[in-house]
Amino acid sequence: MITMVEALPVGYALRLFLAPPSSAKWWRILRRTVDAFTGPDDTGATLVVDEATENVIVDTGIQNATLYFYRAYYWDGAAWTASATNYGTAASTYVSLDIDPLTIVRDRLKVGLSDMVARGMLKPHSGVIPVMTAPFASAKEASFPCVSVHLDSDGQSDSYVATDLQADMPDGIGGTIEGEGWHNAVTLNVVGVSLNPDERIALRKAIKAIIIANIPVFSAKVLNNVQFSQRDNEDFTASNAALYITSGSFTCTYPSFIYDTKDNVTDVNPTLFAP
Repeated sequence: MITMVEALPVGYALRLFLAPPSSAKWWRILRRTVDAFTGPDDTGATLVVDEATENVIVDTGIQNATLYFYRAYYWDGAAWTASATNYGTAASTYVSLDIDPLTIVRDRLKVGLSDMVARGMLKPHSGVIPVMTAPFASAKEASFPCVSVHLDSDGQSDSYVATDLQADMPDGIGGTIEGEGWHNAVTLNVVGVSLNPDERIALRKAIKAIIIANIPVFSAKVLNNVQFSQRDNEDFTASNAALYITSGSFTCTYPSFIYDTKDNVTDVNPTLFAP
């Protein structure tokens, strides 16, 4: 029998769970868009599998929003036995958890630096400290002091299913979650640049203070295990000015997964019948 047909959240795929009888030596799974199977050699049906090894089959030769019927035929060495018909409709129902550490850190630095300027804790000549998501191109084109947040690396640290990570769900995602994904480990380069070495000190301290003050915000947005380090360096190769740089390394882990909250499984009565 085909005990269950599951619409995979990614769409254009149905997963079939088989329970072959103990006497089965071989099986065929046929698919049609109408429940009108004529037998194991039905020429009007599509052959999905013809084997004797897998009990879980993923059918990807289908379209979304179309009802498909499936029937299994089991060979016991002398005759074919047909299962009950099961059915399913594929649909793309997955949602991607949208967590971007770079955007979060950039936004918190932007409001934090703006607040420090408003409070007189930082005093840039231009009245603002730009926060960019890419390194400045040159001293001639940039307005100083400035800060950039740039992705250094972002990679998988471990795998899990979404049901194992209920505690790590951000606000707004509730209920029973099913999905696939992993934890990511990310490293961001947080670089502050000034034309003045003393201003660089103030900028370095400000960046560090903003990162520390935002630990509760990062935690609420599911950025975990935050670590931050800094170092100073200079660039005297610029054509029109020496650049005094403070380079920071921001690291954290966060969940990255797709999830589906819809009931997308069809069960079937486990009754076998002869063709």
